[in-house]
Formats: sequence, structure tokens, C-alpha cells
Amino acid sequence: MKKKTRYNKELVEHEAHLSVEQDAITNELGKFIYQRCIEISGSAFFTNGDDELKQALIDEAVMRVCEKFLHYYKEGGSAANLIITMIYSTMTNKIVGLKWKDKYGQRIKGKVVCIENGERFTRLVKYVKDDNISKKL
Repeated sequence: MKKKTRYNKELVEHEAHLSVEQDAITNELGKFIYQRCIEISGSAFFTNGDDELKQALIDEAVMRVCEKFLHYYKEGGSAANLIITMIYSTMTNKIVGLKWKDKYGQRIKGKVVCIENGERFTRLVKYVKDDNISKKL
């Protein structure tokens, strides 16, 4: 039984070849990248209904693939496989990075030097954002 595919691999290869010749991602390849990002963010990553996080995953993956694809692609390789792998790795890195940063890229944790009982050590502390700090000063 033949597996049903969501895209034409030969067409993706052709668009990748054209992109290398032009030294820029073609519109069709860009559409393929964007469609795969939407598909992967919806199926492989649990965002708990947070549409902003889902959009952040899509945005970051699209930007990285468009920036780096021409550097990594080699003639004769599988362009579709490379694109999908880059999308997964970018989205995974974004999710892992949420330990240190929020979905907008702002740091939310940092190391702070503490002294207790005369002993000095570092502790990982979540930053407290205060938008009204200038009023207090």
C-alpha cells in the first residue's frame, strides 16, 4: 500500500535547485516551508492552547530555515528532509529555551550570587518584572 504524501518531493527538489541558482528562496519553496511549520507546530508540539506561543514557534522556524537553508543544502540531498529537520530542531530549541526566556525572547531567569550564613553561592532565580519601578525611584 502506497503512503499518501502531503507534498511533491520532486517539486521541492526542483524549487531548492532554483533557490540555489538564484541565491534566494523561491516563493514556492517559501510556501512549502511555511506550510510545514504550521503543520509541525500543530501536531508535534503541545502549546496548551497558547496561540502566541504557536505563532512564535512558526515565526522562528520560518526565519531560521529561510536564513540557513541555502548554506546547508547540498545538491543531491533531500531538500524536504533538510527543511523538516531544521523546523523540528528550531521548534525544539525554542521550547527548551522557555526555561530561560519567555516566548518573546526576554530572559526570565538568571544566576544571582547569594550569601547565607557566611557562605557564598549562586542560585537560579526567576526575574520579577516591574513596569512601575520608575514610580518607586
